[in-house]
Amino acid sequence: FRLVVKTSLKLLLVFVEYTESNAALLIKAVNTVDTKGGKKLWSNVMEILEEKDGVDTELLVFAMTLINKTLAALPDQDPYYDMVDCLEEQGIEATAQRHLSRKGTDLDLVEQFNIYEMTLRHEDGDNEAQLPPCGRKDRRRASVGGTNEKRGVERRRSRRHSLQNNTDHTSSPASPSSPYPHSSSYLPFGGQRVEDISER
Repeated sequence: FRLVVKTSLKLLLVFVEYTESNAALLIKAVNTVDTKGGKKLWSNVMEILEEKDGVDTELLVFAMTLINKTLAALPDQDPYYDMVDCLEEQGIEATAQRHLSRKGTDLDLVEQFNIYEMTLRHEDGDNEAQLPPCGRKDRRRASVGGTNEKRGVERRRSRRHSLQNNTDHTSSPASPSSPYPHSSSYLPFGGQRVEDISER
């Protein structure tokens, strides 16, 4: 079973990487299948990340890489945030923190969670967040509402960003709004560095 899932994820990665327009096709397929099955969108990938069938590092890396590659290929913010919001509603942030707090977490998995987090922070308007090399630098801004000038200045942000703004603006040290040293070796989740994890 795991070999079939692993091979499927590899093939989907090849499909998404082949041409950018394939990411939109994959999202359309996911929407069709999950809606027909009465599931939350991207719940199959989230089940892999939540390890409901046991630990398999390669599966985790492939699943998170597929998420990042699909998001990176999207040229517009609307489909980007639609997908991110589905993942956030299913607890991808907590899942990432759980993986990264473990001893001996695979460095490829660490990198993929880091890419997801830094890209999301960049899209949400955190100018200090360094966009990973694989992140899309020229995503077209989403239209938030009407055509008047005031609406034109506004921008869409993630569900996580909106929820944080609705709180009392106090943030824990592990929250994405906290100030971090922004280097490639620094982890936004839990304030850990890649070096710390690999030395455990």
